[in-house]
Amino acid sequence: MSMAAGNGAPQYDWSARVRTTAIEALRYSKFVHLMKRVLSLGAFLIIATLLSFLFVQRQPRQLAVSYEKLGRIENDLAMVKPRLTGADGRGNPFVITADMAVQDSKNTRKASLKNLEADLALDKNSWINARARAGMVDMAAGKLELTGGIDVFTDTGYELHSKTASMDLKQSVVQGHGPVTGQGPDGTLRADSFHADRNTNLLTLSGNVQMTLHGSGK
Repeated sequence: MSMAAGNGAPQYDWSARVRTTAIEALRYSKFVHLMKRVLSLGAFLIIATLLSFLFVQRQPRQLAVSYEKLGRIENDLAMVKPRLTGADGRGNPFVITADMAVQDSKNTRKASLKNLEADLALDKNSWINARARAGMVDMAAGKLELTGGIDVFTDTGYELHSKTASMDLKQSVVQGHGPVTGQGPDGTLRADSFHADRNTNLLTLSGNVQMTLHGSGK
């Protein structure tokens, strides 16, 4: 704090506060953008994984599928230890595995997967890892349900966690109706629910939203 010349009144350096506020706003914006990217990439990578497992004949030739064995569980076709390798639209390689993929014998457009994990290499030698304990996809309805826990990690230390998620495959929308938590080098966040729209590139957090930036005191 400095003193104004002539009248002795205190004078505050408001410009310093404005600079600090602007920096914090930029940090918030960067943090939210990175979390949105982690959630979007992780969730939609899992979607692509499910579709590739179940309808691999419709996928590009650069995809390769292997598995430990084929069998049946209660008359449903089961693929044990399936493994999918390939590249995304930008040429980034990925590897996707699951303990089991089971296709409904009465409806070949419905299937379930167990312990799904996907690793995707990104630009500049970075990577993202996404995991889901269980999933159920209905291609006729264009719906996907992930349950039992969803975890997304990146090499830069960002991670997101949610117990369940519902996905509209036709609209490219992901909704989490339970709590979502995230953290990274810049801070942490949590909310009661989330909504991610890949078409508009928007992530909406709802219900008791809390975000803390390390060192910001907020």
